[in-house]
Amino acid sequence: MAVPTTRLEYKITLSHVDRGIDLPETAVFVSRHPSETLEHVTLRVLAWCLFHEEGISFGPGLSSDGTADLWVHDLTGRLTSWIECGATKWEHLRRGLQQNSGAKGHVVFVQPRKREDLEAEIAAAPHAKERAQVTLWSVDPALVAALAAREDRRQRWSVTIVGDHFYVEAFGENVDGEVARADA
Repeated sequence: MAVPTTRLEYKITLSHVDRGIDLPETAVFVSRHPSETLEHVTLRVLAWCLFHEEGISFGPGLSSDGTADLWVHDLTGRLTSWIECGATKWEHLRRGLQQNSGAKGHVVFVQPRKREDLEAEIAAAPHAKERAQVTLWSVDPALVAALAAREDRRQRWSVTIVGDHFYVEAFGENVDGEVARADA
């Protein structure tokens, strides 16, 4: 018998200063696959905050091929953003962008080695016209580790993003860390 996913609930208050987003406390539900680490779940929730806009949602999960960790669909149902968190293969990301004309791609990393692996794959790709649609992001590992340290199924985060920095109040503590951006 397959081990079921675990449903996690985050109550997030979000202020993304540069993008003019001021979101009151919102319940965000995340399904954690049995093989998924808390660091990966945390990275997905931080990506939800970083890219938040109308139509953002979590993809169907780790066991579903051909899908993103998060994605954004406009009101017509057209996919506008494909977001991967952690390790991903260039071919997977490229195929997602090819199948969704005009979509932007984002990959959010916490481990520099995973980013370097993807950059090497992109550089070696013979026809990588999709690379112009992709932005790579690196989140401070200490921030992710601090937020992933607790296994509570219900969490409350107050997140402020200013420039290239996350400020998060969670569990009665304040943690912060950089987020760096680069074109693919």
